[in-house]
Amino acid sequence: MSGIAVFYRGEREMIEDSLSFLAHRGSETRVLAAGGEVGMGAVLSNAYEDDMNVFEGHGEYVVFDGFLRNCSDAPWPEKILSLHRKYGNRFIDRLDGSFAFAIHTAGETLIARDPLGLKPLYYCFINGSIACASELKALTPFCSEVKVFPPGYYFSSIEGFKKYSSLEDLLTDESDARNEEEAAELLRSSLEEAVEKRLSAVKYDAVVFLSGGLDSSCIAAVASSLSGSLRTFTVGSGDGEDPEFAREVSEYLGTDHREHTYDFDEMLEVLPEVIYHLESFDPPLVRSAIPNYLVSKLAADEGSSFVFMGEGADELFAGYEYMKDLPTAESIDKESMRITKNGYRSGFQRNDRMSLAFGIEFDVPFMDPSVLNLAFSIPAEWKIHGPEKTEKWILRKAFENELPESVVWRKKSKFSVGSGSSHLMKEYAEETISDSELENERRNSGIRSKEELLYYRIFDDLFPCEGAIETVYRS
Repeated sequence: MSGIAVFYRGEREMIEDSLSFLAHRGSETRVLAAGGEVGMGAVLSNAYEDDMNVFEGHGEYVVFDGFLRNCSDAPWPEKILSLHRKYGNRFIDRLDGSFAFAIHTAGETLIARDPLGLKPLYYCFINGSIACASELKALTPFCSEVKVFPPGYYFSSIEGFKKYSSLEDLLTDESDARNEEEAAELLRSSLEEAVEKRLSAVKYDAVVFLSGGLDSSCIAAVASSLSGSLRTFTVGSGDGEDPEFAREVSEYLGTDHREHTYDFDEMLEVLPEVIYHLESFDPPLVRSAIPNYLVSKLAADEGSSFVFMGEGADELFAGYEYMKDLPTAESIDKESMRITKNGYRSGFQRNDRMSLAFGIEFDVPFMDPSVLNLAFSIPAEWKIHGPEKTEKWILRKAFENELPESVVWRKKSKFSVGSGSSHLMKEYAEETISDSELENERRNSGIRSKEELLYYRIFDDLFPCEGAIETVYRS
């Protein structure tokens, strides 16, 4: 995990400039090659040794941003280079992790992104040659149009863009669960294995961003049981419920807990920085990114370098209120698939940008292939359960003996609602933007609300590049 920039036929100065826009993602930058056929570089991670991000030797170069869980016998760049020599471009199917990387050899330049899009990547063309970088801001100064590098694809200097995998391709196993009790036990053990794999790959003690909701509390319960010690962080405004529930979970698990209370003035102060790092103006995403940014800052100030998040459980276990109104189990499963596949443009983007804004590496254990396989094999009626339509019921059952009852059966609220920030920006936008301003912008750019216009104006000033708007997922 760090940040990368790759410029085909790029000059060293251009690569250095691009990497300067990613400096927040790690400890230092390194340019591997420039002035020839390809130039590339990386921002080195705070959480790993230098050789986990870059490799340079005998005309072969690798820059790597991510986290591999099945390549422990060598540094990740060396391992993927070795696999590439042995299996060609199809070696990417063998990787288990979140990643964006580039390999350059005498015969080919290869750039790839993981199937779920957990790690970010953008691309553009400069004078007919491709350039890629981990964030939008690292490309917009150099080209007229930027696009999202699609998850599950690679770009080859020989083959062009090719799809190699997808979420559906990751779902290879059937659940052995014969009833709800067995499914709950399998879910608990799968999540434990996912967290344990991740803990073994980092050199720092685990940290969990603990909202006090079910998802992050489940991760905290597992991480605490495995590590014996755990630090947790939460933020909230004066009217948010999250800090109270987070304190309850922390006391129950015995974590070393920190929290921060913010007000509207602080939200307004950090808003431009949030949108700069988030690279979006989608209102729900910005709303949830504000507390995410503040909790990342809190953790960074306390010296944290790696964090677990509970992102993904709502998608996998039907945690959103509207899913209760879907007519059939098949439609629930179909919607879960759709929103999980769109996570790279919404929740996963927020996770990456807000934590890496402060150089903190993150991972989301719910997106482990074993948990994914199990989740998509569990019947929908075990997710939305009973006449009261309890959402994420099977996940609650899996952890009902691991967490306080009040937390396990707490009704879901969005991060921005629980932290207390959901209504403040909307009210501010209603007060400061006139109806005529909104109507004019609606005609020109399709802006749908005053709150969206508030964020869009900041985004447009920061990213005037053509096509930047098209990279934004609008929920």
